[in-house]
Amino acid sequence: MLATSPSNPDSHATMPAWLATSDQTAATAIHPTSLNSIRAHSDWLAVAANAACLVFAIALGFAYHSMNQALVWGLPMFLASALVTRIQAGQSLTMHLNAALLVGQAALHVHLGRGLIEYHFSFFMLMPIMLAYRDVRPLVSMGGFILFHHVLFDWLQQAGFDCYVFRGPLSGWPAISLHAFYVVVEVGLLSVIARTLQQHALAAEESAQLLAHLNTDHGVNLRARAQANEQGELSAVGRMFNDYANHMSFVIAAFKMLRSDVRELADIAHDLGNGNQMHQDDSQLASRQLNDFVQQLGQQTRLAQSTAELSKKVTNDCFDLVNDLNQSFEQLQRMGAQAFECRQQLNQLLRQADEQGTHSEPVSAQSLHVLRAGLDSMNERTQGFLVNMELLKSGLSAIENQAVSVDRATHQWVENGHHNQRQGWEVLGALEQVQTRAERVFTTLNNTIETILRADNLMREMERRLAKFSV
Repeated sequence: MLATSPSNPDSHATMPAWLATSDQTAATAIHPTSLNSIRAHSDWLAVAANAACLVFAIALGFAYHSMNQALVWGLPMFLASALVTRIQAGQSLTMHLNAALLVGQAALHVHLGRGLIEYHFSFFMLMPIMLAYRDVRPLVSMGGFILFHHVLFDWLQQAGFDCYVFRGPLSGWPAISLHAFYVVVEVGLLSVIARTLQQHALAAEESAQLLAHLNTDHGVNLRARAQANEQGELSAVGRMFNDYANHMSFVIAAFKMLRSDVRELADIAHDLGNGNQMHQDDSQLASRQLNDFVQQLGQQTRLAQSTAELSKKVTNDCFDLVNDLNQSFEQLQRMGAQAFECRQQLNQLLRQADEQGTHSEPVSAQSLHVLRAGLDSMNERTQGFLVNMELLKSGLSAIENQAVSVDRATHQWVENGHHNQRQGWEVLGALEQVQTRAERVFTTLNNTIETILRADNLMREMERRLAKFSV
């Protein structure tokens, strides 16, 4: 049984298409496997059997020259069965009435056959049709109608009326009792079969009702649950449906939680994807800037090398100039010393001339004095030039020292430039390795983001499909 209350099943009886009229459409049951739908189909099966019995009765009437009785009794019973089934198909009263009308048709066969015992097989032939109802009641009612017919028609036949039920010496209560025994046995056996079929029909009806809640066209209702019977027991189908509904409810609840997490993860993935490109651009820009910086360091190092070479050349020129200046200074000193010796010799000559007195010529003495004056002037100028040369030497020494300092500084600059350039290349190589690793990380991150986005799209599709599930 279901927790939801079903609608009136009697309003969903169906009629076979071969009995439907042009102005009538058969009502469709909600569950074609329900007992009421089965009863409706069984009613129309009874109508079809009644029609076959009418045809057989007409044949018997023709054989036994009783066509009037076959039509007078057989046709109204068929029309009554068809009319009641058309109006009240699937109802309990219709089920019992069709059982009685089939007993009437079998009784007509026996009557038209003048009580021939073989025609009693019609009762046993028609009784299994009641199994189509999957119910014990029509079998019991049909057995009762058969016994009632035997008793009534035997009494009428014994009273002299034109009614036939038995022929031959075996009649009356012995025949009724024997026939009643077989009828009761058959009703009992068929009731056991009908009970089994009824259980199967109930299980099929319950399955159909439960499965109707899983109809994806109208939405899957997982709130419905199979209910226990009066003994507190659930059928196997009910237990399976309840387990399925409980598991699916749990799965859907878990999916909703997972969907929320995946939605947040997808938003994070979108942000990461947007920031990923920015990080890649920044990394490439930093790499280019560092490469440009290292190139500039190389240019500055080459410029420092050129400056160092020029400084070295200037220093060498200063060394050469100082050496030349020292040589010139030494020559001037020698010239001064020679001039001083010449003056000393000239002084000595003058003293000698003075000692000789008048023996010397005035012109020679005068020339010696002029020569001494020239030598004194030359000596003074040489001394002045030596002083200037000394100052120039001091200046050149200072310039030489500065040139050496500049040369050392320039060489240090070159060494520092080479060292900085090597460090720059090392940093650039490390940055390229970091960039390569970052690109791998970014590629992995992009793949992860794409996987997350595909999972998000799959979750959207699953969410759209699971929207039909009512939990």
